[in-house]
Amino acid sequence: MFQILMLPDADNFLNVVAHSRGQVLLHLPDGVRCDLKKDHTARQMLLAMRPRQEGLRISLSDARDVPAFLDFMIGSARERN
Repeated sequence: MFQILMLPDADNFLNVVAHSRGQVLLHLPDGVRCDLKKDHTARQMLLAMRPRQEGLRISLSDARDVPAFLDFMIGSARERN
């Protein structure tokens, strides 16, 4: 599971989601999980929300998707500095 504390480029993040091989699940605070690849409402919610201190929690069903998400997170951190 990943915890994303900042999402400076939500469109780029959703591009990574769209190109992932497996499911990308957004874990909501109430325990509900939404598949960001299939759930249009979840994607719209992600675009509207700002991560709080606890951040956004996502999990991936296919381990081959991990490098793309790590690249996204590293790239986002570089852009902030």
